Amino acid sequence: MAKTALILLCLALASCTTTQQRLTAASKAKGEAQAQTTLPSLPEACTALVERVYPKLGEKVRWTQKRWEITAENRDQLAKDCGSWWEEYRTRVTK
Repeated sequence: MAKTALILLCLALASCTTTQQRLTAASKAKGEAQAQTTLPSLPEACTALVERVYPKLGEKVRWTQKRWEITAENRDQLAKDCGSWWEEYRTRVTK
């Protein structure tokens, strides 16, 4: 009788260990699934193209050039903003 009780107790404890291991593995898998990061869509600043500058009728060449410089500077600033945003995002995600 004592042997049977001892065997049943050992089986019960052994099954608890297996259940605990399964719970631990399931918790780990669930945590990993929740921790996966999906990257957001890139902001428009990262995908915008440089605006085209076309000469206007009667406009001096230096003004056309100046308009082009302004659009290029604007696009460069957008790219810098995008780069800093993306770097900040990566830093937050990896912490």
